[in-house]
Amino acid sequence: MSFAVLGLCARSPIIIDDARPIATSFPDFVALLTSLGAELRA
Repeated sequence: MSFAVLGLCARSPIIIDDARPIATSFPDFVALLTSLGAELRA
């Protein structure tokens, strides 16, 4: 999750291989990251 947040400042897109554990530890993380301006694709 920390690298996803850092990705908001990255010049190039970042890729996360397996985001399933995020749903367990922080279910609202995707909504929060999107509200901060992240563009997420499945």
